[in-house]
Order: sequence, then C-alpha cells, then structure tokens
Amino acid sequence: MQRKFLTYCLLFFLPVVAGFMAMEYLSLSLPTAIKANQEYIKRTNDKFETLILGSSQIQSAVNPEWLDSPTLNLASGDQHHDTDFKLLKDFEPKLHDLKTVIIEVSYSHFELPHNGKDFWKNALYLKYYDVNCYERNTYFKDRLVYLSNPRFFSEKINEWYIKKNRVVKFNHHGFNTENYQGQFKMLDHDVEKIANMPRFKINTEPNLNIFAINTRLFYEMLDYLSEKELVVILTKLPMYKTYHAKKNPGILRRRDSVIADVLQKYRNVKLLDLETDTVLFQVKDYWNQSHLNPGGAKKFTAWLNVLLKSPN
Repeated sequence: MQRKFLTYCLLFFLPVVAGFMAMEYLSLSLPTAIKANQEYIKRTNDKFETLILGSSQIQSAVNPEWLDSPTLNLASGDQHHDTDFKLLKDFEPKLHDLKTVIIEVSYSHFELPHNGKDFWKNALYLKYYDVNCYERNTYFKDRLVYLSNPRFFSEKINEWYIKKNRVVKFNHHGFNTENYQGQFKMLDHDVEKIANMPRFKINTEPNLNIFAINTRLFYEMLDYLSEKELVVILTKLPMYKTYHAKKNPGILRRRDSVIADVLQKYRNVKLLDLETDTVLFQVKDYWNQSHLNPGGAKKFTAWLNVLLKSPN
C-alpha cells in the first residue's frame, strides 16, 4: 500500500516538477537587460568608472556605449533607492576604478514605497549578480527566476516564444537598442492622440510617512558615497509635457526641496536636470510619458557624457 502511494505521488509530482523546470529554462533563455549586464560585467572584468542606479526611466535613458567612461547601468524596472543602495554596497568594493555614481531622483521617487526584502527581482539580482537583497540567508529556491514572478515570466515566454512579437536587441553594454515599440509609437507619435490618452502611470498620492523613510535612506546612501569620495550625479529625467500636467505640486515641491538641500550640503554632488526640457526632447524621443526611446536616450546620454567629463 505504501509503495503504491509513493508511486502515485511520483506520477503526480514528476510532471509538475518537469513543467516548472521547463518554465525555468525558458525564463533563463529570455533576452533581458540583467542577463546582458551579467555578460558585460564578465567581459569588462569590473573595470567600470561610472555606475548608474535607478528604475526603468534611467535604464532606458542611458546607453553606456555612447559614454567615454566605462559605465555599468544597473537600473531596472520598479527598482527603488533601497535596492539601489544594496547593489551599490555590494558592487562598490569590487569596482576599483569607480569614480562616479549616477542616481535617479524622478518626480515621485521619495513618496513611493521602497522595494523591501521581498521584492520579486531579488531572485534576479542573486542569480545574475550574486547579490543578496533578501536581508536574510538565501536558499536554493531564491535563485529560481520563474518562481520569483510566474505571471510576469509566463507573459514574457508567451510573447517571445509563441507570439514572437517582441523586438529586443541588447548591445554589448546591456542596452536595448530596439526599444522603440512603446505607447507613443502605437499612436504614431500623434500629439493630439497622446494628449487625449485617458490615463497613464503616475503617482499623485502624497505620503509623508513614506517621504520620511525614503529621504532618511537617501541621505544614508549619500553619506556612504561621500565617505568613499565618489562623485554623485543626481538625474531628473526628461518627461513628456502631458506628464507634468498631472504632477501633484506637494510631491514635486518636497522632492525638489530635498535635492536643493543635498546640493548645499554635499560638495561631491551634481545635478543633471532635463526633466521639463521641451526643446531638445520632442515627442518622437519618447516611449511613453515617462520613458525615452533609444533616440531620446542618445540625446540624454550625450548630455550626461558632457557632465561626466566636466572637471567641476
């Protein structure tokens, strides 16, 4: 009876395990920025002078290929300052040539919750960067990419292997040079159609408790960078004009007050502010209201390159 029960269990669980293994294999085979970064890091042997941290906004805005200094862009979608700080503390001791760290300070950065120790991308950081962001000892399961977010990876697997409708091409610096097929492209970059979009992603809910927590950690990160004698460039990234009309004035004012205070207190900190530029950045430079496409990235990266080469 016991042997029969074990046989039934094996017959039930083996297909399930095989299914998860197949999904894990397919997830690991997907072209992703973080996997491209892993290969870039191996090729460069940690000889980076500039490190970029932040969310998808700065990830899509900077192509390290167009910078004169060897640059690693560790920014990623939904990545917040607490994860940035964890990555920084792990990478900084290994990057012996590091001179400059670039940090994103977008409109509502200080009033959105931190990622926390249960952020699903922690599995990716552990798998590809060998960085533990879980704030605890890790186990075998923590490195399983598919299980970190089955819904997300199932959608990506469907798009890539079944629908075959994704256009992705990462260069040797981990940047997606074909990332043009966004919301604005679907609307043919028509200004009137874009203006009439019923909604888009933007945080308009103020939260003073989160603001207090986030700013405290932000200053801790700046203190760490100051102690390491590293130059810091804060970036306010370009946003399309319809984005600005939806901003909450209080959220914006508090963010700018923090930046003003930082520039006064820290001698090693600079600011690159192209957030409201409507002359250099036109509608065809955007993927959506808050992200540049590779054409816009070429312009932003050029400005960043000038600032990186500036002696003051």
